[in-house]
Amino acid sequence: MAASSRRQSLTVIERLVSEPYRFDFFQAVRLLERATAMAGDDCAREIVAGSAPPSRELIRFRAHSGLSFNGADILSLEQRKVPEDGLTQWNMDVGFTGLAGSQGVMPYYLTELVLKELREKNTALRDFLDIFNHRHISLFYQAWHKYQLPVNYERHHLRKAREPDLFSHALASLAGMGTGEMRYRMPLPDEALYGMAGHLSRQQCSAAALVGMIRHYFGLKVSIEQFLGQWDELPGDVLCRFPGPENPQGINNCLGVNAILGTCCFQAQNKFRVVVEPMAYDQFMTLSPGSEKLESLKSFIQFAVGVEMDFEISVTLFMRQVGPVQLANDSQYQPLLGWNTHMANEDLDGRRVEITLSADRVSPDEALPMA
Repeated sequence: MAASSRRQSLTVIERLVSEPYRFDFFQAVRLLERATAMAGDDCAREIVAGSAPPSRELIRFRAHSGLSFNGADILSLEQRKVPEDGLTQWNMDVGFTGLAGSQGVMPYYLTELVLKELREKNTALRDFLDIFNHRHISLFYQAWHKYQLPVNYERHHLRKAREPDLFSHALASLAGMGTGEMRYRMPLPDEALYGMAGHLSRQQCSAAALVGMIRHYFGLKVSIEQFLGQWDELPGDVLCRFPGPENPQGINNCLGVNAILGTCCFQAQNKFRVVVEPMAYDQFMTLSPGSEKLESLKSFIQFAVGVEMDFEISVTLFMRQVGPVQLANDSQYQPLLGWNTHMANEDLDGRRVEITLSADRVSPDEALPMA
């Protein structure tokens, strides 16, 4: 146990500075990018291997010039003030590559010349070579970064970029959100749909796929009842009309061809029901009409199945989970008619109540105050 006179543990950045040999090169640069994004404006924050001058990049790389074997990727790490811009910049000495040194690509004669100049307190040659070392180490990191999906997403998120990264754009295109007009139109975040792009890219969404996606994101155990019949209103141009002043010959009045009795048609092919299994009372209240979770669920189902399909949501609750109705000014208890209110009854232990919600979405202005 740590003593009261000292801190219990160091931060990750403090440990990186004090013990850089414990960190991988790519891991260290990634950590510094995150730390710099959350730091103040006095830090150089341009990405490495970008189009900005080296003095404005968040890390300045240098290569080790000695001939000894290096057992770590990073030899030292410190922060320095850049004289030109007055910004604080990280300086990192690496030991796995460079023009000179034990891992250098140039002849040993150049390394011996650099060491000779350093013994004479002359760092001009080493500093000149570090200009090229910085650039090629930066490009080395950028080449690794380019094909790392999580790291690309992380950088765009930290820099608050308007456009998604390359991988996110590819997944969004598969899910049907590849253009800017289709993004950020639903109550749930677009990033939540990227992991479901495999299901959303299909022309039709199967019942099993819809159940899996709802369980994955919303944490609800549901089942699908397919081919739910309903009466649909027929458009006026297909209704049967007898001859009259406006239509002397009538409309759609040929028996056996286009004559139809009534104004509605029973359809059993374009509607289904999402049945939510019984849940805890607190979770049940998160699906109350007008709540954010319910509107997100409706939007997601409509997006997954398409506008040509209609649906309804059925929520089930055991009445023993609901307390008696009370007219009290209590923020923890809000009675909602038709949702969590019932008349007192002695036989409520085994009774279940099924509440059906339509697919119609409620705007935020029309939502309940508790939502």
